[in-house]
Amino acid sequence: MAELQTIATQPTGREVHYYRAGSGAPLLYLHGMIGLTGWEDVLEALSQSFDVIAPFHPGWGPAKDQLEDVSTTLDLVVHYDDLLDTLGLEQVSVAGVSIGGWIGAEFAAIMRRRVDKLVLVNPLGIWDAANPGEDFFAQSPAAPTAVQFSEPGLRKSLLVDSGDAMESMLQEALDLRASAKFLWPIPDAGVEVHLGRIGSPTLVVTSGGDKVLPAVLGSRWSSSIPGAQSTVLPEAGHAAQLEQPAAVAELIRAWVADGSVASPQVEALALA
Repeated sequence: MAELQTIATQPTGREVHYYRAGSGAPLLYLHGMIGLTGWEDVLEALSQSFDVIAPFHPGWGPAKDQLEDVSTTLDLVVHYDDLLDTLGLEQVSVAGVSIGGWIGAEFAAIMRRRVDKLVLVNPLGIWDAANPGEDFFAQSPAAPTAVQFSEPGLRKSLLVDSGDAMESMLQEALDLRASAKFLWPIPDAGVEVHLGRIGSPTLVVTSGGDKVLPAVLGSRWSSSIPGAQSTVLPEAGHAAQLEQPAAVAELIRAWVADGSVASPQVEALALA
């Protein structure tokens, strides 16, 4: 299991809290609205094939006090450009989930020569008033992220029970606060106008059980990125990386390794 590391990026001196493990080509993994629960199963699987770098975004997890440091998409793109410079990585492949998909797409559109391959899993950032999906900021305070799972009970077993229950629920609330800075009140990040700039071979992954991202929006992502391919995980929810880590990791691995779209096995999950 990888240990959490901290590095001060240059030239800002801002600390980045990140996990890193594995060997091979570098892969930058950008987490979703619910942050990272630790060195997750999807990261462990990916580290068998890649040098995986999985940072916390400013405002999430141990970087919760950095939320005021970032206000725009460009702030986040520059933040990760600084991180790669500090780590001595000229080019990486990028895999982003949920809000991390939006950040990864913006990074690939602006820092075009730094991104080799791109995988977007249930990316947020495009809005359709006719197909809004569930409002992920208008859920029960007792289970605010349950809507991100294909079955509400999976929130407890896969998120809350990943550590101390009270600490996990507090972190859940703080991570949603960070997400709201960029996606509330309407989760339209304006990313669609930039997608045509992406030159990296791109795979868009959506989930058949996603209540947050309507299928029509997944189609808009893939049709807006030149040459992008798409695939569907039929039984997963928005938090596919927690529900189906092996399947998500295999999709990322195959695309980054040779540009193929895998047909991964879907795991059967029991509710807590």
